[in-house]
Amino acid sequence: MICALMLDLDDAPDFQDNAGQALGRPLAAYPFMAARATGDVRRYYVVTSSPAIKAVALQNGAVIIDPPANAKGAAAAQTLLRHGFHFASDDLKSDKETLDLLVVFFANAPILTGALLQTGLDALQSRPELDSAVTVSPFGRWNPYFAQRENEQGMLEPYVTTAPNSDAEVWYPDHGAQVMRPRCLEGQCSGRPPFPWLGRNILPLKQWGGGPVDYQWQIPAVEYWLKKNGYSDLSGSLELQPQPKPQPKPDRR
Repeated sequence: MICALMLDLDDAPDFQDNAGQALGRPLAAYPFMAARATGDVRRYYVVTSSPAIKAVALQNGAVIIDPPANAKGAAAAQTLLRHGFHFASDDLKSDKETLDLLVVFFANAPILTGALLQTGLDALQSRPELDSAVTVSPFGRWNPYFAQRENEQGMLEPYVTTAPNSDAEVWYPDHGAQVMRPRCLEGQCSGRPPFPWLGRNILPLKQWGGGPVDYQWQIPAVEYWLKKNGYSDLSGSLELQPQPKPQPKPDRR
């Protein structure tokens, strides 16, 4: 079975509880829309303590998982991911189901299309050598070779001193989606920072304009992208209310 897991890091400075909106929808609604467009994702899980994200989860029939208390700091994403993965695996086992692929989303990263996600799902199902696929966006003007840092004298100096090819196209993982095999979360893949759980054979799913939405000034750019990719504008419409759902299954930690 292919399942999706949304992680809510709740670290956006301008949006308490990651409650940002674009085109009249919560930012967290867009990854669900992309996943549903594929027709392949069968079950959804969300690791969050945010009332706003829980409302989106309920609207999409997702199982809500309480985050662990130690999900803080730089390792928060990996902590939430492993917590959610083990919960989902146990949940599927209780229903005599097997997790074949896991799609990981982030609550404040709305830029994703169903077609691009389908490309990643198809690739992992047809190419067993792949560990994972991840959405990336081009940021050539932010080539790491151009980065500077302040030295002890208060002056700028290069952050890195050598680069094999400073003219090469630069792709950054943009938090849109990560499609991976369960083995990568079971310690069978040796990956590289910042996402060691993706393994080493990683297929890039190329798009543009992606990245987590942390600030109000990013919303106009996100809305531009959403309109260009066919999402309708619901601004001013009545917001859909969550429909009653069964209580989530007990947290298995």
